[in-house]
Amino acid sequence: MDFIEEFDDVIELWGEGDLARAIMKSPEEDIYEFIETLALSTKYHFVQNDKGNDNFSFVANSSLSGGQFPCSYPECRKTKLDSLASFAALYADEVYIQNPFENIYMRGDAPIRETERLELAAGITNYFYLKPLIDKGIIKYATNNLPFCESHYKSIALPLSQSIQKKEDKLRDLLTKHLVEKCTVVFSFLESDPTTPFFEISGPEEFIEHGVMYFHGNKPISNIFQNFLSKTTPYSLNMQEVQDNDILCLIVEPIINDLSAQEWHSELRGTSYLCDNPMQMKIASKINGTRYSANSSAFENGLKHHLPAIYSQDLTTILDLRNKEEEAFFVYRDKLNKFMKETKAWEENEVRKIFRDQLLPEINIIDKKVKDWKSNTRESISQKLLFGTATASFGLYGGVLPTNIGEILAALGGASAVASSLMEYNKTLKEKQEARKNDFYFLWQAAK
Repeated sequence: MDFIEEFDDVIELWGEGDLARAIMKSPEEDIYEFIETLALSTKYHFVQNDKGNDNFSFVANSSLSGGQFPCSYPECRKTKLDSLASFAALYADEVYIQNPFENIYMRGDAPIRETERLELAAGITNYFYLKPLIDKGIIKYATNNLPFCESHYKSIALPLSQSIQKKEDKLRDLLTKHLVEKCTVVFSFLESDPTTPFFEISGPEEFIEHGVMYFHGNKPISNIFQNFLSKTTPYSLNMQEVQDNDILCLIVEPIINDLSAQEWHSELRGTSYLCDNPMQMKIASKINGTRYSANSSAFENGLKHHLPAIYSQDLTTILDLRNKEEEAFFVYRDKLNKFMKETKAWEENEVRKIFRDQLLPEINIIDKKVKDWKSNTRESISQKLLFGTATASFGLYGGVLPTNIGEILAALGGASAVASSLMEYNKTLKEKQEARKNDFYFLWQAAK
């Protein structure tokens, strides 16, 4: 049984027709068993033994993986997944996404809160959205929970873990000092539920999505809210209170965990980083400068701006084209990768220039060549007749056409009717032959 079939069966059997209700209402033991099954299934099916091509093999950050950070709003998650899907379909060999089921499973016997239930539901929703890419082997689930024998633990896992821990400590200190001077924090309670507290954190958009983030104290309420529950709200925290209560860990820790998970996977699997946040890319390049990084949002925005027709295509259509025109895809992708290697860390302006100055002219050249070829291939009726007659004669000789072909041709209006259809089909083939000569034929075809 392959992964898709197995995963679908697990979800269908557990939910009994009302998955959303089952996730929110089932006892913790049942939920944990369900999560465990999903986590172990992904781990079994996505174990990678050989390292991929790090130019085209990536591990995505949690945002692109459909995670709740930096914004848990469903539409924002969908937008991030769109960016991931377009990058994966049009550029990558494989993209490993953060595993929401493993993340919850690894919490062990900790309480299954409303937050975990919502993340479970979101993970399943994301799975169904990405299923076409998962089915093609382009999207895969990352697994960071790997077993090591004592020898490999000492020689590989322990040194890597210690190295990452040092970077985490340094990065945590730097980020906290930077953000405490840039952010404002307000404590309050939800109007719709006065028993639910929340923090509103405002600050620079390179760290805080939309410039403001909300962290709700879902039950059981975390200790981080305890010192403010008796405050008159809305209550603005001063800088000292923010530092003493480590409020900014709500932003800093997800960033650190994200980069650490990517580095861990990259070192063990040979994958490159895939991010959608320029600041996160800058941090990644500083803490692990040798690792290649790509920016999916820069890729998407550059392509969407200059070749918008591609984004009107259904994802399945792009995947079918990629499968059908595999050689053309590799040629286009290698050529594009060469250009991308020359950019300044995939900065959006640089990527846009590549699409504007390198790709778009090539697409226009293909359009011109095809148009010129069409205008130079207007054939006379006699040429069509000659082509049609020769084809019919050849077909009769080879036993391909029926012996009453004359009657059929007469009914269709003579040989020219058949010949015209054959010539049109022949012209279509020649158009593609002309276009296929260009390195960017795949992209041109995808935009049709």
